[in-house]
Amino acid sequence: MKNHFPNSYLEIDLGAISNNIESIKQRVPDKKYLAVVKCDAYSHGVVQVAKHIQDQVDWFAVANVDEAIELRRASVTKPILVFGVPTYQTAAAYQTHNLTATVSHLTHFSILMDGTDYHLNFDTGMGRLGFSPDQAKEVRQQAVINQRLTCSGIYTHYATADDPGSDFVETQHGRFEKLIKHFDEIPIKHISNTGAATNYNLDNYDMIRFGLGMLGYNPGKTRHKWLKPALTWKSGIAQLRPVKEGDTVSYGSTWVSPSDGYLATIPVGYGDGIPRALSNKLKVSINGELYPQVGNVTMDYIMVYLGKDKGEITIDSEITILGGDALNASDWSELAGTNVHEILTNLKGRFERSHTNY
Repeated sequence: MKNHFPNSYLEIDLGAISNNIESIKQRVPDKKYLAVVKCDAYSHGVVQVAKHIQDQVDWFAVANVDEAIELRRASVTKPILVFGVPTYQTAAAYQTHNLTATVSHLTHFSILMDGTDYHLNFDTGMGRLGFSPDQAKEVRQQAVINQRLTCSGIYTHYATADDPGSDFVETQHGRFEKLIKHFDEIPIKHISNTGAATNYNLDNYDMIRFGLGMLGYNPGKTRHKWLKPALTWKSGIAQLRPVKEGDTVSYGSTWVSPSDGYLATIPVGYGDGIPRALSNKLKVSINGELYPQVGNVTMDYIMVYLGKDKGEITIDSEITILGGDALNASDWSELAGTNVHEILTNLKGRFERSHTNY
């Protein structure tokens, strides 16, 4: 549903996304590059992002068939890998829309229609989807038997590559290196996400996958200064009001005003994607200065304490909630005890989104 009267605005810098991709390419050159654009490109707007970067990447990846069809209907022509599990209900869509399936179970060979392109997915330690490495010979046998299908790739997912220093990354890499010896003829072998490609000096094989990286973030706690966040979230002030010393704010009365001063009520809350776990931890930017959010985050509003003197802040002042000169998604994730992925993909609902190319 289109919001005719949005409560806030997401500004997406497409130029920053392009620059982030080029920065990753410089650090990991001479590979194929796959852009992960699932979940509406992590709330950045999948159609606009994909069409903008299509000439910079070789592949796209999405979570399910519906997301892939959306890209095809938007005239995105690059190969699209669907990470999700194929079913009898979705089998025809892979053919109709020229999509690449993921085969992660022996039953998938019989589900897919003749001529379907696919990648094999092996579970080297993620514990989510995929064949066991012990099944390598059996999987190869089924791939040979099912030559009515086309196998164009093989991959696995790292579980602990978000930050440097994990021994389990090397364990998974070793498992993948061993099992792909059964599949020498498969043209594309891929294992590395943004974290693995930028935090580890291991073989990235033929293609790397980046999602958060192109949007300006390393997936873990490690910060890369050469990545620039592409998303900025802004809003306005719904109400500017005085508060007296000793007054309490929001549900649970968790915050008490230390002095007479002013509150700004901002029309965004956890219904828009601000985690309630950020209550009394968040800071927003007004006129280039950070101000504390106070009291519990509510569904539709947050309150911001402006201090004793609101200065030049007026009802018309712009509020930067996330990105820009406010805290970024990495800051939010650390304060809320979650990850950047959740922060970004929870942004939804009542905003208007615009895309620029600076």
